[in-house]
Amino acid sequence: MRETKRLRSRGVRIFAMASAVASGLVFGNGAAAAAIDSSTTIVDRGDRTIEAIQADTRIDFVPPLDGNPLTREWFHHGEAAFKISGPRAEDWSGHITIGYQVGYPATLNGKIRFEYSTPGLGLDLGGSDGGLLKLDGLIPRAGIQLEVGFGPGIQTIECAGGDISGTDGFIRMSGFHGTVTGVLGQTNIRPFVMIVSSSGDTVITYGKLWTI
Repeated sequence: MRETKRLRSRGVRIFAMASAVASGLVFGNGAAAAAIDSSTTIVDRGDRTIEAIQADTRIDFVPPLDGNPLTREWFHHGEAAFKISGPRAEDWSGHITIGYQVGYPATLNGKIRFEYSTPGLGLDLGGSDGGLLKLDGLIPRAGIQLEVGFGPGIQTIECAGGDISGTDGFIRMSGFHGTVTGVLGQTNIRPFVMIVSSSGDTVITYGKLWTI
């Protein structure tokens, strides 16, 4: 029975790896030895500890490619991770979301537009229980336009996410590209990682402010 479970877990990993290669994604090697920037935990109704983690975060602001003085453009590098411990942790499942809070002093016409894309996004299936992250949910959404008024304001944008299970794992981001257009003045960006269990327990960890 135990051998069958190991083979099933290995089969899940091989299938996910094949899917990742077909999608042009890159896997991390084993557990991440990353510098943790922020982490938050909760204890769910099953007495399990759920931890949301951000690590090795770096956001590089660049001059906007469109040359528009109302555009802010950046590249995000780092890791979004989860860890589960406690009773039956290996049976845990949920969803991970990567996003930003964007703060701005004013807008030109009461509207702002967000765009994001990911030329380099990897994941790790590490963990003794064969943690799984479904790749089809990791494709970032298309750009969106929001009616936000003339400001100041703070907007929360969920950029990418996927289903997860097992005791641990992480998404490694390289060159996650974001822009916001229509803002006036200094703009602040705060990345976050949100973990929601299948039973609805939610934990969010917020990183530090990055300013452009």
